[in-house]
Amino acid sequence: MKISVITVCLNSEKTIEQTIQSVINQKCSDYEYIIIDGKSMDGTCEVIDKYKDYISIVVSEPDLGIYDAMNKGISLATGDIIGIINSDDWYEPGILSQIEKCFLDTDADVVYGKMNLIDENGTSKVLVPSDIEKIRYEMEIPHPTTFVKKSIYERYGVFQLEYKIASDYELMLRLYTKGVSFKYLEQTIANFRLGGTSVRQGEICAKETLAISLKYLPFAALSKREYFKNIIIHRQRAFVFEKILNDFPSILYDVLKAGLGVNHDDDIIIFGAGKWGIKVCLALAHTEIKIISFVDNDVKKWGQTENGIEIMRPEILKDFQGTVLAVVEKYSAEISSQISKWNNPNLYCVYWEEISMKVLERDSDLLRIV
Repeated sequence: MKISVITVCLNSEKTIEQTIQSVINQKCSDYEYIIIDGKSMDGTCEVIDKYKDYISIVVSEPDLGIYDAMNKGISLATGDIIGIINSDDWYEPGILSQIEKCFLDTDADVVYGKMNLIDENGTSKVLVPSDIEKIRYEMEIPHPTTFVKKSIYERYGVFQLEYKIASDYELMLRLYTKGVSFKYLEQTIANFRLGGTSVRQGEICAKETLAISLKYLPFAALSKREYFKNIIIHRQRAFVFEKILNDFPSILYDVLKAGLGVNHDDDIIIFGAGKWGIKVCLALAHTEIKIISFVDNDVKKWGQTENGIEIMRPEILKDFQGTVLAVVEKYSAEISSQISKWNNPNLYCVYWEEISMKVLERDSDLLRIV
């Protein structure tokens, strides 16, 4: 069984040597190595040339982006199995033999496994995939660990260039909905360098992931479609709320006052002293709405301050008269239950999901703003 390994690169002279060495030092009897370079302007090609005797094909020409380069590599591959390792990443020693054995021993069409995440300080953390069915709403498969049969690409297609960052997710979800057989190999396959992803790229990735999830929602079993839809909608609202805080903070004040009945004379407490809570506080800092306190369920935060405002225990809400802004992404239901137990008729609570929904009612184009 022949394995084709593809590396795509652009101006990667600082990292590609480790990538190349991790491939050519594999103990695998039958493999080919293909490098697709996007016409690098640094010393990348010189590094590649050092190892030309170990590389089957090198292409160096302009492309339409990373997924176009990957598609070029796939079209040139002659192996039964194709793996793609980018020029920032590298394989674990001896892993190609383990991949080959997994394909030979099982009926898998796609094999994937664990991945080391390496931060800028060299600290490593293992990313362990969980339930494959999560791919219905998020990228559950670490792409640098993924190997796919060439015949699967030929049958179901390659990367779609309309997606700039999440086309690997679209491909994996497409294959999953086609009934392709996935096999989890419980080993660390690849190492992935963290860093370099901008806030802008993260936003585009989130948008594309949402669009892809919704595109393939009809392919889920009818009995589970409602469940997946609710998760996707929750993620959509979280995306909108994050975008408000980052790019349109003035909208927050308008929605709270005109759309959700928050009075500028009310005392305001923010429930949640995390990233969102701090951003909400900053967004309202120069408005008529004044924040008197944070509350948080994290005991370690009690008594600390954020932006000069104290973080207190939630029990103060038992007798509080005013408005609570609940802005903890995954725990709105728990916070609602917690507040309801106190049965305080003088407390008015607004949740971040309500804010997102009001914003989308006002501006349905927000999800299309990039």
